[in-house]
Amino acid sequence: MEGLEIDWKVLLGQIINFAILFGLLSYFVYKPFLSLLKNRRDKIAEGINKTHEAEERMKEIENIKNASDIKNDADRKILILKAEEDAKTRAIDIVHNAEEEKAVILVKAQKESENLKEKEKERTKQEIVNNAFNLAEKILKENIDKNKSEKITAEFLSKLKI
Repeated sequence: MEGLEIDWKVLLGQIINFAILFGLLSYFVYKPFLSLLKNRRDKIAEGINKTHEAEERMKEIENIKNASDIKNDADRKILILKAEEDAKTRAIDIVHNAEEEKAVILVKAQKESENLKEKEKERTKQEIVNNAFNLAEKILKENIDKNKSEKITAEFLSKLKI
């Protein structure tokens, strides 16, 4: 049962390292990402509000059309149709612009996450290399037999799995 003992110092160190990493990631990645999403959400909400305004304007125009006199009915229909087309064009433009901005922001966020992932891969590779050198140095410094070498190697590998 000796192999199942918990080294509290290592565990405490890992907890502290995790807390530091969590804090750094939340400050430098999570908060800016949330801010980016909030800005995007605000822009989309603004586009939706403008669409609702355009729809309300279309309803107002329809109400004016229904209340108009029979004498000016033909002239009013022309004005109303023109206003409806303008409102539809504006609504389509607003939605199209919002979708383009959304796509740009999503691509940018994906690139940033890929860059962060690559940096973490490189850092992990460097850490593994450093640990391998430390293991080799430890094995070479000590005058050890085959059993002790296997024990040190197994201990090292178990630390990597954590």
